[in-house]
Amino acid sequence: MFFGRILTGLVFFIFFISASVYGQPPETASETANDVQAARVGGRKSSNTPMGYTLSACIKRTLKENPKIKAAEFEIKKAESEIGIQRGNFFPTFSLQTYAEQITSINSKGPSDEDYLDQDINVLDLRLSQTLFQGFTIFNGYQKSVLNKALVKARKKQVKMDLILEVQTHFLKLLKTQEDMRSFKAAVHRLEVNRKAINSFYEKQMTPYVAVLQSEVELADARQLLSKAKNEVHTLNVMLNILLGFPPDIPVKYVGQLSSGNYDFNIDLTTCMANAHKNRPEMEISDISLEMGEKELAIQSGQFSPKITASADYYIRNNWYDNQRINGIGQTYDPDQENTYWTAMIQLQWDFNLGGRQFYQRGKAVHEIARLRQNRKSTRDLITAQVQMHYTNLLETRGRINFSQTALESAREGYERAKKRYQVQVGTIYELLDIQASLTRAEANCNQAVTDYQLGLANLYYAMGQQNFTLTENQVPEDSTITANDHNGDQLNRISDMKQ
Repeated sequence: MFFGRILTGLVFFIFFISASVYGQPPETASETANDVQAARVGGRKSSNTPMGYTLSACIKRTLKENPKIKAAEFEIKKAESEIGIQRGNFFPTFSLQTYAEQITSINSKGPSDEDYLDQDINVLDLRLSQTLFQGFTIFNGYQKSVLNKALVKARKKQVKMDLILEVQTHFLKLLKTQEDMRSFKAAVHRLEVNRKAINSFYEKQMTPYVAVLQSEVELADARQLLSKAKNEVHTLNVMLNILLGFPPDIPVKYVGQLSSGNYDFNIDLTTCMANAHKNRPEMEISDISLEMGEKELAIQSGQFSPKITASADYYIRNNWYDNQRINGIGQTYDPDQENTYWTAMIQLQWDFNLGGRQFYQRGKAVHEIARLRQNRKSTRDLITAQVQMHYTNLLETRGRINFSQTALESAREGYERAKKRYQVQVGTIYELLDIQASLTRAEANCNQAVTDYQLGLANLYYAMGQQNFTLTENQVPEDSTITANDHNGDQLNRISDMKQ
């Protein structure tokens, strides 16, 4: 049959289209080519030595290579697809329906001709339908999808802020630990020199053996502190490597100075608070979530409205009977029918759920809006508390830096004096060891105070919602390019490929 062949052809056509669409791999051809090229490049050794990563370069690479950023970008693409889906609801729907049916009579009673039931039916129906009104649910659904894209972008901004703070925290702790390690190395060296002097005095019976034992204990303690600092440096290097998208075992040089020499923060608390309420992604997320809740309420309210649909059909129906028929005067005729016609219809459909489902769905949306409003208020209060806390901590650590620097200078002078006193046998070994321990504590306290100030500054900028890469008042543009460190990252990736 002609329409049977049409039906078979449509089935094969739909199967071919489905296989073409769903058979595509998740990555594009260009991405695959890039992966192959990267693998080829990875096989070649590079003679260039990787340069160091500063704090700003670390943040830029993290915002480019970190999986959380890439996941947020795919989330934005997903939201864009949702907008396309909702936009498609504004357009008419075209549908095609065709079927072939065979009717064979088994048994019949009455005046009808049993052969009349033995027939083949082929039908082709082309329909174009358009929703004219549905309580503005289509429009509100589209608006909600647009708001969802804005929400996803705000969440990406939040991910960026979290990553910047995380990189700054680990980088500053790494610098602090490196300073501690240098301090502990100096302490070990001083104690080793002192131990030699004490042993020399002990051999000449100029000091008791208890002093030798005390020096050994102090030296062992300093070596333990040095060992802990080395392990912490390795741990922080691994954490930074992961944040920057490098393998954990790749040696990356992170360079920077813990002390910038400038501890003046010239932004008052009122300005910090205003910037936080304006720039924090959490506030933007709360506002957009509230708008989406209102759109959802409008969608649920639209469920109470009728649905008006217009449709037009182009219809072909053919009936072929097995045998000819005989009319009332004894003549035979062919009862086969071939019908072609079109219809137009406007339909109003109004659904009423007797269980109250629509009512409770609307009530759910109302309660969701109330919850989002309370969450927004809680978020604003939390941001206010964070700004006040970090601002107060920043002022406290700035004062502590002055005290620790003064104490460090005094400890260094005291150590030099105590060492000279002991060399001329005026001071005791216990006095020298005590001042040595005081010097180590003063160096650690000074490093800790400077680190606390830098971390407080990073947390305050985070609380204000500002992306400050270098923790200075001069903001670094988010789209700044990486020059030398981009090349550095490529070299480290090649090293990783060679190891694998």
